This record gives sequence, structure tokens and C-alpha cells, in this order.
Amino acid sequence: MATIDEFKSQLIAGGVRGNRFSVYIPQMGENIEFMCKSAAIPGSTLPAIEVPFRGHKLKVAGDRTFEDWTVSIINDVNFTTRTAVEQWMESIQELDSGVGATDLDYLVSRATISQLNRDDSILATYELYNMYPSTLNQIDLSFDTADEIQTFDVTFSYSHWERTL
Repeated sequence: MATIDEFKSQLIAGGVRGNRFSVYIPQMGENIEFMCKSAAIPGSTLPAIEVPFRGHKLKVAGDRTFEDWTVSIINDVNFTTRTAVEQWMESIQELDSGVGATDLDYLVSRATISQLNRDDSILATYELYNMYPSTLNQIDLSFDTADEIQTFDVTFSYSHWERTL
């Protein structure tokens, strides 16, 4: 049976902290690293394909899928990041006419999320490829939020990710 001291010896540097991260998305301006309140290290799914054989089912791996990726952004008084996302989405499809992009230049070829250690060294970096904003969430306005900083969420679709570090 493991002891607390054995457990402690495995918890190197006190463990990784979820609040130590850095996000870089080229289309969202220079301050996204500071204004990104929350994000996630992306995941993936390998669904099962069931192949029947004589009353049994053999499960084999299907095609990998990547869930959409959502970040929460702190709004500034200039709406800098929100304006960048609105303009990015407008370049994909105009609000008033429905006219859309005729090429794939709106896709960000590479965005990154890095897990940082407590000394700001990078522990892991994930790069997301062929990304664009699929949802720009509303900003809630209320008299009840007088002591809160305004935030909004942006959800991105992308083709795949790779761990680069």
C-alpha cells in the first residue's frame, strides 16, 4: 500500500497549476495572451466501429475527431479582442449580405496553447491548425454585475491539433 510520502515524491514541483497558461491566436491581436481568462488543452476522440462476426462485435478504431475549442476573453474598454473576432467573422461572411469568403485565407494556419510551470517555463505546447471562430457568444449586461469584469466566450472549429512540446 502506498504511503503519503510515496505520493508526495511523485508530485514533482507541487503539481501543474491550471491557471498557468498562455494562448496565442494570430487574428485576435497582440493582447490575447493577457486577456484570455480561460481555455483548455484540446482533446480528441477515437470512436469505435463495430464489425459484426458470428454473433460478436469486434470494435476497431474509427476516424479521430476533434471537438470545438472555447476560450473565455476578458473585455477591455476598447473592445479590442471582441472587435478583432467580429472583423474576422465578417471576413468569413458579411452580416448584412450573406456574401462569404471565396478562399480559405480566413483560416488561421496555427494557434497555440501552452501549459506553463510556476516559473513560466513551458511544460507543453499544443498547436491548433486551420482554425476559425464558429461562435461569438453574447456579452451579458446586468445591474447585478457591478463588481465583475465583463467576459465573453469564443468557440473555434479547427481541423486538428498536434503537441509540439
